[in-house]
Amino acid sequence: MPIKAVTFDLWLTLIWDSRELEEYRRLRRLANFLRFTNRIQRSEVSRARASDTKFTIIEVRLAMERMQKKLKNLHEKGFDVHPNDRGKMLFDFMGLKFPAGTSEEICKRAGKILSNSGYSSGFPNINPEARPTMKLLKQTFPDLKVALISNAARSARAYGMILKTLGVGEFFDHLVISCEVGYLKPRKEIFEKALSLLSVKPSEALHIGDLFQTDILGATSCGMNACLYTGLWDKYAQYRNPGMRIPPDFRPSKKAVVAEIGRLQDCVEVAQEIS
Repeated sequence: MPIKAVTFDLWLTLIWDSRELEEYRRLRRLANFLRFTNRIQRSEVSRARASDTKFTIIEVRLAMERMQKKLKNLHEKGFDVHPNDRGKMLFDFMGLKFPAGTSEEICKRAGKILSNSGYSSGFPNINPEARPTMKLLKQTFPDLKVALISNAARSARAYGMILKTLGVGEFFDHLVISCEVGYLKPRKEIFEKALSLLSVKPSEALHIGDLFQTDILGATSCGMNACLYTGLWDKYAQYRNPGMRIPPDFRPSKKAVVAEIGRLQDCVEVAQEIS
């Protein structure tokens, strides 16, 4: 059966960050949310604090730390949370409540800040193999559909802007992001969402990602083929644990082609093998 779709992981497969960029975005997110919160509090009725009381950056940072702890508990169960709901979490931790008629819109604006902060100038690094590989895939399989499946905290719209700026956005038919789907890889729900959008059977799709537990086990558990990409492991080996290699005795629960690749373009040969 010919391959009809390829799905890519995002971080450490197509793009990567330095520590400096990660810290820059964290600080921009903190500063932008603080500015937004104090501006909104002046213009909206708050039932929890005096309207002339300003929040400090320490209060916002502590609320974000509480949010991250709550998110960690959810992540351990395979769930993720939309940026708008993260904004509501922060307001709750800060003791802020807004009139029912404005609360949804305020949380939406807060979610946009959490998604976009730090990306107007500090873009991630693009994998130099990404664009050539996608062009080769499209040339080899003219009718191929391409999607992104990523565990990420920002909206598909935010990542769409990033990928377009980095020169690969044109290749994607769909962007499937965990915080919008509500589930994290390796949960099958996020893979099934992508397959549904692409209108393909699991056996007709190939997923490529850098983590064995997240990408390989997740994709093969719902019958997809998979490639473990190791080409960017050196970008985070110094401060993270690189993705585990495919165990020699690994057998997918469903029949699937599984390979380990060091070059992103090697996925084309795997796709041809499936076909």
